Amino acid sequence: MRKSFLLLMFLFVDAPYLNAQTQENNDQAKVQESITKFFDGFSALDITLVKQYSSKDFILLEDGVVWNMDSSAVNFDQLKIQLGGANLTRVNYFDFIKTEVNEDSAWVAYNNTADLTFNNTQNKKLQWLESAFFVKEGNYWKIKLLHSTMLKPDSH
Repeated sequence: MRKSFLLLMFLFVDAPYLNAQTQENNDQAKVQESITKFFDGFSALDITLVKQYSSKDFILLEDGVVWNMDSSAVNFDQLKIQLGGANLTRVNYFDFIKTEVNEDSAWVAYNNTADLTFNNTQNKKLQWLESAFFVKEGNYWKIKLLHSTMLKPDSH
C-alpha cells in the first residue's frame, strides 16, 4: 500500500511538469513540421503553400539577399518560366540541431539537404545551415524569419 501511495504522490506532484513537457514536445514537433511543409511549398514552387506556413511579414536572408513574400513569389514565377515545363524535383532532408519553444515564439536550427533532379536525372545535392524564428498565430507556428547559409558539399 505504501508503494502505491508513493507512486500516486509522485504522479500527482509531477503531473503538471509532465503535462508541460508533453506540450513543449508537441510544439517542437509542430515547429519542425512547419519547416518541412514550408519547404514542400518551396520544392513545388507553390507560393500559396509557402504563405500558409509564414507570417505576413516573413523575410528570408540568403546569400546576402533579403527576400520577402512578394520577391519570393516573383522568383518562383521566373523559375517556372525558365524551366519551361521541364521536370524539376527537389527533395529536402532535415537534421534538426535544436528547437526552442516559448509561449508565442520559437526558433529552430537545422541542416537542410536538397536533392535536385532535373528531367529524371539527379544532378545536384545542395546543403544549407539554417535557422528560423517563429511566431504562434492561433494554433499554428508561422515562420517570421529564415536565415540560410549555403554549405560546401558534405561539410556537416
